[in-house]
Amino acid sequence: MEIETANWKEHRDILRAIRERVFIREQDIAEDLEWDTDDATAVHFIARDGKRPVGCARLLSNGYFGRMAVLPEYRGQSWGTRLLRAVEHHYEKEMRGRMLRATVQTQAYGFYYRNGFSPEQEFCWDAGIPHVRMNKVLGRPSQSSEQFIPGKDNEVYVLEQPAAAEGLLQIASHFGPAAIHICIADLSHPLWSDKTTLTCLNRYIRGARQRTIRVLIAREYAGIADHPLLQLQQRMSSRMQLQVHSAVNTHQILMTPAVFIGIERNKVTACMNDRARVARMLDQFQEWWRSSQPCKEGRRLGL
Repeated sequence: MEIETANWKEHRDILRAIRERVFIREQDIAEDLEWDTDDATAVHFIARDGKRPVGCARLLSNGYFGRMAVLPEYRGQSWGTRLLRAVEHHYEKEMRGRMLRATVQTQAYGFYYRNGFSPEQEFCWDAGIPHVRMNKVLGRPSQSSEQFIPGKDNEVYVLEQPAAAEGLLQIASHFGPAAIHICIADLSHPLWSDKTTLTCLNRYIRGARQRTIRVLIAREYAGIADHPLLQLQQRMSSRMQLQVHSAVNTHQILMTPAVFIGIERNKVTACMNDRARVARMLDQFQEWWRSSQPCKEGRRLGL
């Protein structure tokens, strides 16, 4: 195993091949968003298994790093951690930097948390994917923040950021809650048809056999079967249930035992560790669920 420093001029083809496969083909990021002028001046890192390039990252002079990618068949083998350690060492020893910064995909939050990074309360979109800003002070014992960690972070957040709802959903679901319960007042809300949300729910269900998702919607309508969330539910019908109840008047996500995310038009209210509140909200959900009806229109899927 080897991590080497590289530059864009000499190693452009290798770096492009890895990032094209991971970001453009796998994550469907547009090419004009992937390539920028920072590549020419950044310090790049290439991970090799023998002679084969299997991962990469880049570091800017201002302490921001990113574009970290590992080929799918090499994930789960510590390549990401090795790349991160190489970036940290280079920035601290060669560039005399102290504060390493990144705007990371929220689906990778757990990885950076375990490696000593702390978040800021700032979510944003980048290439259509929710990101959160994180940083780490180098050269001192690592003390990861418990911010946004299910079961540990007691703070109630009120965030007026469009990416916050999907970002918090990504973060909390990656920690494997026992179940997810969703209320949807209006399926036209963009959160419920966004590819990131659907991928997140799909990944959660597939992560363990005992996981389940229950969804309550306020109403059904002609053509609802074409909605992306309904199509996902039909594919996962044994683990993801959907019912209709006219009393549903809010957008909220409950993750047992302690996470709630409330979504309004201009803000998101959330807490990662409030068992009492989640229990009360779950009681209301259970009451609605018991008197709910199947979604008849949703069963009329086209052949």
